[in-house]
Amino acid sequence: MALEGGVQWIQLRAKNLSELEWIQTAQEAAHLCKDFGATLIINDSPMVAYEVEADGVHLGPHDCSPAEARKILGEYAIVGVTLNNLNHLEVLKAARVDYAGVGPVHFTQSKTNLAPVHSDESLKDLINKAVVPCYAIGGVTAQDWPNLKTLGAHGIAVSGAIALADDPIQATREIISALSL
Repeated sequence: MALEGGVQWIQLRAKNLSELEWIQTAQEAAHLCKDFGATLIINDSPMVAYEVEADGVHLGPHDCSPAEARKILGEYAIVGVTLNNLNHLEVLKAARVDYAGVGPVHFTQSKTNLAPVHSDESLKDLINKAVVPCYAIGGVTAQDWPNLKTLGAHGIAVSGAIALADDPIQATREIISALSL
């Protein structure tokens, strides 16, 4: 439904699936993304990303390094990382990283072991010290975009704002419209 609403970038998170189920789900997502001309990023696993020919991988602080992911996926793959605090900036020095998810902006139920929620000041500091495009994550909605843009965010990553909406297609369209203002 998010793709039908106009999303052009999907990050597949599959925390509680077996490896086989994860690969099957990723293959389905890869086909859908290709049908809609969207980018597919696999969370946590460059091996699953490689297996399904995804466009790239998103790595958290406890996943393999961006350099390891590049060895598996190649130089043209997209490699993103999560930056929850200033200590995480070190990951940007070891290999080319294409973007960072920064946050959390708000509390979110879509993630367990949530890092501390940022203030505007701490989020702005993290974004300004990162040397890659930063996308705000963690409980973000379309209404957050004007403020996040002033803090330096290049965009937002949403999950619940679409997945939990009564009409996910319409919610997606509203988010895309808000981002274009």
